[in-house]
Order: sequence, then structure tokens, then C-alpha cells
Amino acid sequence: MRISLKTTIQQVLRKYPFTQKFFNSKSMYCNVCSCKKHETLFQAATNYGHNPEEFLQELKEFIAKNEKPKKS
Repeated sequence: MRISLKTTIQQVLRKYPFTQKFFNSKSMYCNVCSCKKHETLFQAATNYGHNPEEFLQELKEFIAKNEKPKKS
């Protein structure tokens, strides 16, 4: 999955459930919010006062650090 600012919160959480910790660290409790179905990363970052580009980069770094390698 390629993540961009147009990706929804729900898409991220479905693919990478562990990112809930990232969102929580930003005081964004996306796992319980009904907006996650349609809100994009851009909208969420903006709504919570984060720079969207920096937010996206931090999310990608978090995923890279915390994603478990796929078993062959």
C-alpha cells in the first residue's frame, strides 16, 4: 500500500493496525472516531494543527520502524 495525503485514516489503520499508537501519540484517537472512514491524512493532520507533509513523513517513518517483516 502506498500512503499519501489522500489515504484515509481507516485505510492506514486496516493495513497497519499498530499505527493506532502513532495517532494516539499525536492526541488523535482515530480508532474510536467515526470520521476515520472518510477523513484523509491531509484533513486529519490539518484539523489537528500538524503540517501535513511532516505528519505524513513521520507516519511513514513510524511504519518503517514498527512493521514486522513478512514471513517467506
